[in-house]
Amino acid sequence: MLPAILGGWTVAIVAFGVVSTVSLTIQHREQELALLRSIAATPRQIRQNVVLETVIVALPAVVAGLLPGVALGAVVLGRLVDGGLVGASTRLSAGWLCVAVGAGTSLAAAVAAALISSRRAASIPPVRALGEASPSATRLLSRARAVGGLGLLAVGLSLAAGTLFMENGPLLSSTAGPAGVAVAVGLALLSPLAVTPVGWFAHARLGATARLAARNTRVRARHSAGVASPLILLVGIAAGTLYMQSTEDGAHRGPAVAGDVGAQLAPVNYLIVTMIIGFSAIVVVNTLVAATRRRRREFGLLRLSAATRGQVLAMVTVEAAVTAGIAVVLGTVAAAATTVPYSLVKTGSPIASGPAWMYLAIVGGAFLLVMLATVPTTVGALRTRPIDALSAA
Repeated sequence: MLPAILGGWTVAIVAFGVVSTVSLTIQHREQELALLRSIAATPRQIRQNVVLETVIVALPAVVAGLLPGVALGAVVLGRLVDGGLVGASTRLSAGWLCVAVGAGTSLAAAVAAALISSRRAASIPPVRALGEASPSATRLLSRARAVGGLGLLAVGLSLAAGTLFMENGPLLSSTAGPAGVAVAVGLALLSPLAVTPVGWFAHARLGATARLAARNTRVRARHSAGVASPLILLVGIAAGTLYMQSTEDGAHRGPAVAGDVGAQLAPVNYLIVTMIIGFSAIVVVNTLVAATRRRRREFGLLRLSAATRGQVLAMVTVEAAVTAGIAVVLGTVAAAATTVPYSLVKTGSPIASGPAWMYLAIVGGAFLLVMLATVPTTVGALRTRPIDALSAA
């Protein structure tokens, strides 16, 4: 059961990351795709093109991940043996069937994510090829995204409410954990609505750089939400799972009891959340680097409009901080869907047990991750001469 849970979370995170990355790519290729539509390419052909491009990129990535995946499986098995959940005589078996299923599942997740994103690509009108792609020219939320986000929020809140009526036992986390994940994904889908109010600060008495960053974040709400989405998932899952486990630990303080399921599962839960954080961090970095690199033309235009490199870098830094702040707030709300009902049943208090530094570390790590992925990429993009950046776009 445990490998299925860990594998399921991994596939879900990978699929979510592919959707975010492909969606951002489509946003930056609107003119190109509209041009294909204007020369008689059908929506079906556009969808096929997006899916095939994703498969071409995903295939070598899946092959490259096979050997590290087997090595990671050995590490996980070792931790399970150390925790007493698996017999010491158990050995890792990496047969061709397991490898094929793992590779096939990963590729299927990428294809499914590409199919979801390709719907937007196929809906781009041909007339878009005649002008500049405008981030504000499209709807903030598609109907499917709004319905999906609200549906997942309803599922997550229902699971959180159901947790309140469960008995205090090992199965309590079976509803509390998924509740936070469902709310996190739902909030990520609806995040453009949370990004838009940032534009209100564009009229505040802030510096020119901060005003421009706030206006950019508002106008490019879909883009900013695409960057924030994997970060919401990271903060929500990390904070929810870690504080759920720390609450469990706090409720069972004292000498270890033989056969205590909670004590046995503790190291496994920490292992799971560590791996989820690692996979989520990779998705966040890839998304941020890809999104920043595609803004070279915008940076070049700002430089030609008399903006200095320092001003452009400051603008991007403020945008990154705002995006990270939005993700932290929404991720914290998602984590509360896990920790509040779990803590109420375990301790009678809505406040989860655990040190404050753990939450501060998650928040600080989220901001650090965003800055490390954004600032160096921006510095590299600014090394290109403005006129070259315009012609290379």
